Amino acid sequence: MKIVANREELLSAARDAQLVAPDKSPLDVLECAYLATEDGKLTVAAGNLETSMERRIPVQIEKEGVTVIKANLLAEMLRHLTGDRVTIEQKDDRRVEITCGESFYGFSTLDAATYPRLEIPFPGDTVTVKGLAAMAKRTVFAAAEESDKPQMKCVHLIFDSNGLRAVSSDSFRIAAAKGDSKSAGAVDMLIPAASLEKAARLMGARDVQVGTTGKAVVFMREDMIFSARLVEGGYFDDAQMFSMAKTQFIVLSDAESLRRTMSSVYAVVGAQNRFNLSFSANKLRMTCESEYGTSSAETEVVPLSGVPSGIYWYNPLKLLECFKALTGTLRLEVAQNGALLMRTDELTCMQVCMREPKPIEKKAPKTAEKKTEKPDKKEKKTKESKAKGAAKRKKKEPAELSEAA
Repeated sequence: MKIVANREELLSAARDAQLVAPDKSPLDVLECAYLATEDGKLTVAAGNLETSMERRIPVQIEKEGVTVIKANLLAEMLRHLTGDRVTIEQKDDRRVEITCGESFYGFSTLDAATYPRLEIPFPGDTVTVKGLAAMAKRTVFAAAEESDKPQMKCVHLIFDSNGLRAVSSDSFRIAAAKGDSKSAGAVDMLIPAASLEKAARLMGARDVQVGTTGKAVVFMREDMIFSARLVEGGYFDDAQMFSMAKTQFIVLSDAESLRRTMSSVYAVVGAQNRFNLSFSANKLRMTCESEYGTSSAETEVVPLSGVPSGIYWYNPLKLLECFKALTGTLRLEVAQNGALLMRTDELTCMQVCMREPKPIEKKAPKTAEKKTEKPDKKEKKTKESKAKGAAKRKKKEPAELSEAA
């Protein structure tokens, strides 16, 4: 194989492959990007057990062929090159040469015949989706990172007559985001949050065609196909969960103001945390205490209904992630059980309230202790031998006295 490609386009495709190819795999060849000339273009592919991708870019083909190159190695080489055009030539089954301007790379490669290229199925029916990246950003953060239930590590995508919705939860909070209202359908699926995040990064802000093939979901745009394994099982009813929260009072605020206020308070967060929100009239105060100290700040809110009052305890890290996902005008609703609901036009988050944490255990400062010097071994043996000699002399004294008498 020998091709000449635009360096920026090839670098973009190599970075996409790097995102999907595993850093470490029992099969070294799976850590590679698969490059093949097909239909007058270069196909760059990568895959693992969860996801797979193929991207096609226009290139000048001087010799048809196929090769596999370590995905991270290819991306790093192209990133450091400075020319506009790059040439990749497969010399034999074990050697590839890359040239660009005055730069030259020559290295060993794996046998392309050993690459288990994943065939991406083409779905029969697809739906056009706008704003995939924005919707993923609003939900991926709330999925569980560790759980014995695979469903909790997923984002629930729901296509119905009202368009697309996405829901995620780690049992402590729920994030429910509105997607493209025109993406109507009658299907729902559970996609691992990590896979959805990769799909959003790869597809970017463009319109995407989405379809399912039974065990996989496929995202498509004009130059790329990305597939992800779906997780089987049911998911909770988020609408029912939200309806169970009986609101005590509601205040209006700005998401950016809340995020900025909490970020300043979050500076003292440590291993032990006592974080709370306290309401009084038109003020919301955030307070955090940890082993490092105490921080507090307040921001103005507009009461809408009920009487804002009381102190409520939350996990600061999880709450800050919610505030980062929210934008624009924000409704804060406090339910009878202390659950905090945060609503905007695009996203609704709910975070459960905690019991008041235990007081922070402050460790006493360490003081320099005077160390008692240990006698060395030689001195210790000398003292032991003198003690034994004295004991022997005491035993001999009565006999010597009788002989003298």
